[in-house]
Amino acid sequence: MRFLSVIVPTYNESANIGGLLRALPPLLAPWDYEIIVVDDNSPDGTAGLVNQLRKDRLFEGRLRLLRRTRDRGLSPAVVEAFEWSTGRLLAVLDADRSHDETLLPRLVESVGRDAWVAVGSRRVPGGGADQWPWYRQWTSSLATGVARALLGVALKDPMSGFFALRRDVFEKSRSRLRPRGYKILLEILVRARVPADRVREFPYVFKDRRQGYSKLSPGVAGAFVRQLLGLAADRWRNR
Repeated sequence: MRFLSVIVPTYNESANIGGLLRALPPLLAPWDYEIIVVDDNSPDGTAGLVNQLRKDRLFEGRLRLLRRTRDRGLSPAVVEAFEWSTGRLLAVLDADRSHDETLLPRLVESVGRDAWVAVGSRRVPGGGADQWPWYRQWTSSLATGVARALLGVALKDPMSGFFALRRDVFEKSRSRLRPRGYKILLEILVRARVPADRVREFPYVFKDRRQGYSKLSPGVAGAFVRQLLGLAADRWRNR
């Protein structure tokens, strides 16, 4: 078993994936790691690019590709990659460079010490988002506030998709996960009942994608609402 598995979910990320993957090995050098790109059968050739990169000596056989053709979506992709991985610690970041990969070592170090979960946060001092229009800031703030109120999550940025956690936290939550939509961290926190004092948040500035297109859509928003209501209902039933 390796020390660390870094999961990079992709769908139509051919313009971004090469730059991100080449940036990771120097950052992860202190650890025995693997990088898993989990691709939802992208029609733009993302998986083919990853297969070419796997031959690069930079990765030393540590780059793996998981291709999915069923039950597509970010949350189920992350869960399947977690199950396929071999690391004692697990980390997730986006392929589009919106997450600051240079923060990844701090997240890993924190989980390697006393934290159960470490999160790249836009909502602690020093964090934020660049080039977000007012309506996107407003909807993000609203979703965060509703999630915290309904689910009792102390995390300031429960909507983050940039995080690291211990494998046993995932395994504790696995039998109760209903992975849908984009917010898998939120579901894991609730299902595994992670104590607030075992979560650490580290600031970063979210950078809106420079290449490709956003995956946000009314369907994604609807999936989030259904996820939120389902988690809230389960929480109140189990009180």
